[in-house]
Amino acid sequence: RIIPFDFKAVGDSSWHEMTKNYVENAVERRQSPRESKATAISQAFTMELEEEGSPVKIQFRYAGKRVVDNHRQVVVLSGQSQLLEAFGAVVSGVHFQEKHWLVLSDFSPGVTMVKVCMSMFVHFDCELPNRQQFVDRTCQMLAKQKQMGFESVLQGVEQSLLAGYPS
Repeated sequence: RIIPFDFKAVGDSSWHEMTKNYVENAVERRQSPRESKATAISQAFTMELEEEGSPVKIQFRYAGKRVVDNHRQVVVLSGQSQLLEAFGAVVSGVHFQEKHWLVLSDFSPGVTMVKVCMSMFVHFDCELPNRQQFVDRTCQMLAKQKQMGFESVLQGVEQSLLAGYPS
């Protein structure tokens, strides 16, 4: 995706949008607390939503890191999560590991190229009737949620830049 704003502004806005509910990690060696907050975060939360008219509950745990240089910024989020409820049933034994990369490059003066890469491994250690149908529905739901999540972040970034953040 191409965003017609300076990549540093897009990077700051993206980091803010992706991490506004996270907490900062411990300060790394030779970093001030302010620098640490600007580069590393972690979060654990439970999300409840509705999918195809049925409640879904997922427990997420994420850690993230931001690397900034003169012509690009990279944000990496890693997570280990578990499905607690899906399609009207309490579930155990469904875990997933995920990693997301957001690469912001200085495409041309005042223009930023945004690349989003995602990988997710889902582990089903459970016995269910219609197991394959459950696996298929769960994978489709997770992919849809991730896509919607990143689209929401990018929309938030664009809205904040149009509104003048960061100034």
